[in-house]
Amino acid sequence: MQFQAEALGVPVERPDIVETTALGAAGLAGIAGGVWKDADAFLSSRRFTRFVPGDGAAAARQGHVGWRRAVRAALAWARDSAGAEHA
Repeated sequence: MQFQAEALGVPVERPDIVETTALGAAGLAGIAGGVWKDADAFLSSRRFTRFVPGDGAAAARQGHVGWRRAVRAALAWARDSAGAEHA
């Protein structure tokens, strides 16, 4: 997550409970059952870890350049492989 914050240049938050699908269903049931008054009350009970861009932002951007290059190479390889099967 730190890498994402640095690559994007913005803070990134990750919920402490990562099973968000199940938690969302439980939250809706809790709101319907009166455990929480509303969605804001449910969300206020959540905890997040916050990652902020730091000194690694330049390295993250450079890594992104390399990643994009690798994706282009993989796509070119996949296109060449698909063409070879039909030859």
